[in-house]
Amino acid sequence: AGPDNQDWNVQRIDDAYTVAAAQGFKLMYSFDMSYTPASCTYPWNTTFMATMISKYASSPAAYIWNGDVVVSSYAGEGYGNSFFADLKNVMTKQGVNISLAPALTSYTGTAQNQDPNAVASDMFRNYTSIDGFLNWQTWPLDTYTNLTADVDVDFQAALGNAGRTGPYIMGVSPWQFKDFNDGYYNSWVEYSDVLFPNRWDQAIKTVQPDIVEIITWNDFGESHYIRDLPALTGPTSLQLGVTGNYVYGQDHSAWRVMAQYYISWYKTGVTEDRVVFWYRIHPKRVPCASGTNNIGVVRNAAYPTDAVFAWALVTKDSTISMTVGSNRDWTFQAGACGPVLNMVPFPAGIDNAYPVVTIERNDKTLQTGNGSVAITQACSYEDYNPVVGLAGPPIQASARMGNGSGEKGRLQKPKYQKNVC
Repeated sequence: AGPDNQDWNVQRIDDAYTVAAAQGFKLMYSFDMSYTPASCTYPWNTTFMATMISKYASSPAAYIWNGDVVVSSYAGEGYGNSFFADLKNVMTKQGVNISLAPALTSYTGTAQNQDPNAVASDMFRNYTSIDGFLNWQTWPLDTYTNLTADVDVDFQAALGNAGRTGPYIMGVSPWQFKDFNDGYYNSWVEYSDVLFPNRWDQAIKTVQPDIVEIITWNDFGESHYIRDLPALTGPTSLQLGVTGNYVYGQDHSAWRVMAQYYISWYKTGVTEDRVVFWYRIHPKRVPCASGTNNIGVVRNAAYPTDAVFAWALVTKDSTISMTVGSNRDWTFQAGACGPVLNMVPFPAGIDNAYPVVTIERNDKTLQTGNGSVAITQACSYEDYNPVVGLAGPPIQASARMGNGSGEKGRLQKPKYQKNVC
């Protein structure tokens, strides 16, 4: 949260730490420092931040790294190294040591188009006060290519080369689409068709970061939420404004099945047959009744593939069958060696079609999942936010995703020890 409306924010922080302590859950502060002194009525100050950190530093819910309280941020370059240094000094005077791991987003954004090693080394030279780092850039930037782990590898190495002892935190995210219906600046989609499984594979097989941060639990505005949909009415309802045009009715909760697998499968094995599938609800070239296409163009609108994507995780050799409109009974094979990813394209002229996905074994259908929203030509809003479905049992409500907090779920580095293939 930003520094404005501090009373409300403080009350919610109090609530969060109270509930987390009772549940054995861990929290860390992550200050949204994209609010700079020039752009914010009440910019951040170290006195307020230190007071909030100290208040819960000894709480059983505080996230601790090597004996220090972990503190992160979103951005912060507008405040500079001296601000972070002052924060640490204030904390030390209060008897609290912190491990500062900010997400200095301008550096990781630049590193996607320049030499990541040089950019990372420059960052640690400029920011001598930080202990660790969070890579928030978990989507490709305006490019029709899958995101690689190159930036993570080089920033992680630079962290060690600089002698810093804080955690390297790697962001993992499922999607990126935003449309505030106010023109080109706030309307874009980034290439995300297979982002979530690819990013998890990079985390486990290539980077093995100290902490994984799922970005995010509830950012509806950028379409990368994984929580259940908000209620439309009642005490838990959320009024999303124009964002509601591409959020209400478009569930993402099945992506938690994928997260649960990557978090736990190497330790515990697969115990259920499941397929998670996702798709957009209209082809990308059809005219819609409203949305940004009336006043401009959603940036990168040509990137997404018109297809239904399926991620299968099964206990034994199985056939996955998919029907998408007139493309009926397309199949692929999955086995117990780990997840398999496949896709079925939208057929030409698809309209009012609900995808169907089944898991079949020994000529029997074991699980079936139906798309909850039809793929249509008659779209009411230009929408690049996917619907996420599930064939198979849902995750139990008590299932955890590691130590997580608030908007962002977090998983500390596990021992990757079980892969039977």
